[in-house]
Amino acid sequence: MSQPWHDLAEKSIDPDDKIEKTYECSFDKQNGYLCLGRKKMVFVGVKGFLKKSYNLLLDASYTDVKEVRLANRFKIDLLYKDKTHSIETSDVSAKVVIQGIENVTKSSPLQPHIVFSGL
Repeated sequence: MSQPWHDLAEKSIDPDDKIEKTYECSFDKQNGYLCLGRKKMVFVGVKGFLKKSYNLLLDASYTDVKEVRLANRFKIDLLYKDKTHSIETSDVSAKVVIQGIENVTKSSPLQPHIVFSGL
């Protein structure tokens, strides 16, 4: 049985795309999952304890992402459409997430020009 957050992420990407990597983290202080497809990244926020609700907080084509910057061991600054967003991890290092984003975008058919800094 698939997870509701994963289903929402799959529905938000193109039919010819697929989720390559997923990280549990927070986006602008909202807990959830960062899902990396070949053409875009999405963040599905999760609220609630017993009765959970799921909503799409980020739906970003890699061509609109300008920079992915390591802020500290567990924090990433994401510059998307001239606005900086914060991604915070708890169980893995932020470097691992940045390397995951970098690896997925290298194989992206969009060939985005994202600056990766702070590593």
